[in-house]
Amino acid sequence: MAIKREDITAVVLCGGQGARLHGQDKPLISVESRRIIDYILERLEPQVGQVFLSCSRNVALYEAIGHPVVVDSEPARGPLAGIVEAMQSITSPWMLAVPGDVPFLPNTLVSRLSIDAEQHGVAVPIVDGQRENLFLLANLARRQELAEFYEDGGIAVKYWLDQIAIQPTDLSDIASCFLNVNTPANLNELKQIIESSA
Repeated sequence: MAIKREDITAVVLCGGQGARLHGQDKPLISVESRRIIDYILERLEPQVGQVFLSCSRNVALYEAIGHPVVVDSEPARGPLAGIVEAMQSITSPWMLAVPGDVPFLPNTLVSRLSIDAEQHGVAVPIVDGQRENLFLLANLARRQELAEFYEDGGIAVKYWLDQIAIQPTDLSDIASCFLNVNTPANLNELKQIIESSA
């Protein structure tokens, strides 16, 4: 049985510092009159029952988007801190974490991860040999494990996934959907893709 959309709460991780983009808040960067977060939500919302935005600054701008906002009180501890903090507000059976700098997030992300998630309680994609640690679909029991890992001093989702030895789901056939905007070059690539498809 496929995981039901209404049983999933997504957490968009918007707490990064944008160090390689001169400190810009990446999800709020506008490209062709739309922000990166707008591109993400367009693809994400049809796949889940609810969306939370995890951020550490520009809180009012995120609140204006219209989804519940969870303020990351420890942004220096990285994305794992934002995930664990947001988990305290999630009551649905499933959580989907996604980074806030991937504008072409796959329309089929949930459906592609669901089989492995149902079997193991957690699923994460691998793309061209690189595991995409922050695209995480996890059930309640696995979320509790992740929280305990963090409370015991764990510093990154990557190390938790290494510890539990989960076999990632190969999504290399849709590798272009995982373009993340980390550098000016990435931002230029995004602009070119959007302009060429307009």
